[in-house]
Amino acid sequence: MDDRTARRYLDIGLERLKQQLPQWQRRQEYFEGIQDDPFAPEGVNAEYASLQKQSIANWLGLAMKAPVQRMRADGIMGGDGKVDLEMWRNVIQPNHIDARQQIVFLQAQIHGRGIWSVSKNPANPDRPKISVENSKRVWIEPDPEDPFTGKFAIKTFSEDPDRSPSSLVLPSSLMASYETLWVTYVYDATDWKRFERRGLNGEWTMTREGQHGLGELPFVACDFNVDADGIPRSAIEPLMPQQDAVNTIRFNTLLAMQFSAFRQRVFSGYDPVMRDAQGNVLVKRDENGSPILDANGHEQPMLRSPGRIGVDRALVFPGVDTKVYDLDESNLQNYISVYDTFLTSLFATGQVPPQYLLTRMANLSGDALTGAESTLKSLVAEMKRAGGESLETVVRLANIARGKEGKDDYSIEIIWGDTEAKSFSQIIDGVVKLIGAGFPKQAAFEMLPDATPPKVDGWMTLVDKERTQQNEVAMAAMAALTPAPEPTDDGNAANDGG
Repeated sequence: MDDRTARRYLDIGLERLKQQLPQWQRRQEYFEGIQDDPFAPEGVNAEYASLQKQSIANWLGLAMKAPVQRMRADGIMGGDGKVDLEMWRNVIQPNHIDARQQIVFLQAQIHGRGIWSVSKNPANPDRPKISVENSKRVWIEPDPEDPFTGKFAIKTFSEDPDRSPSSLVLPSSLMASYETLWVTYVYDATDWKRFERRGLNGEWTMTREGQHGLGELPFVACDFNVDADGIPRSAIEPLMPQQDAVNTIRFNTLLAMQFSAFRQRVFSGYDPVMRDAQGNVLVKRDENGSPILDANGHEQPMLRSPGRIGVDRALVFPGVDTKVYDLDESNLQNYISVYDTFLTSLFATGQVPPQYLLTRMANLSGDALTGAESTLKSLVAEMKRAGGESLETVVRLANIARGKEGKDDYSIEIIWGDTEAKSFSQIIDGVVKLIGAGFPKQAAFEMLPDATPPKVDGWMTLVDKERTQQNEVAMAAMAALTPAPEPTDDGNAANDGG
């Protein structure tokens, strides 16, 4: 990759990140609960504004996390059909991938793309570095001939010598302070180049270059909802308008609760102004007999109290036209019904089962729970296919990075943990019956909840140990029950009395 090509890739990648940033940020904020306020007329008072803030309830976070929480890669199977415990223990575990994998899957769910990176580790060549990248700061440009293959990639960030690395770097108007050092790495299938820029008006300068040695881009995209052009789609964007509708219903409900949830007593035709016998208004006067004026300089009339409402009091008003009646309270159940319907639609669109609302279903049997989760199960299976492909590529690149024999093995498979909601008693009953019918114990143990390849390997070791101990005990018991042999006649008995 020559300098001219690298600079062209640099400009294209930064422009792509700049274009995606506004919508990327909006999706992330909606996931975190930073959402648009429900509509209210301009100039509303503080009470209305407070209710607007209270009406936001973030259901999108639950809808996005529900399927991701069911995705847990627990092992790697090589092309020979055997579990690769060495790879898991020496590469995956040291890079904390078992914990960090959900970050990539969640980014793919929210933004359509999560990103891994693989690089060599000069300090320990047998343990390459596998990192989780932020799709806000990394761009993988698709190859025009094959949009499912990356042509080049850039990674951009800031390095401040006085502070820790900070946020996204973008050109011109979005740059930060003059002192900030902005860094961008450009990669192709073989090379990398580092560019630096100081301040707002500086030029990008190439400072270092080298070869990463992987033979392909060191970034691996984990894409969900991909179309025929290789473009991933966010799962949260179709739900954002529905989240706004739910927030609006909550706002209207809070308004009804605040102002019309209780019965209102109304007086009509009642004149509280006191008058003399001639009908003249009586005004308030001070101790000197002078009229008391209000803030506008007008005389203040004397007002008759309407009385205090109570169960043991009667309200009597002067005047033949005075009427007292009640306004019924609002039926809040209507608001709740509409809210529940909209919320159910949001969850159904996101393929989240009803029991996640907690109030929908209770005391479910194993079969009923399995049926309720059928749509979520289908979604998770689809996400596992996409997530598994990206993890398999990561493992293959890690093997290349550490120079492992058979590094071009494309038959690697990810072993996913069983995270489906099931009845534990039914699982145990099935496992016992399988083992009783001669099914391999190791394969049966793999069906247990939270069974990982290292756990199963440990269980099989314990099984072998217990079998050995049982055999030793059985042999000792048999030895104890076997009678001692009779003494043989060696020809010396006749000489005993000699």
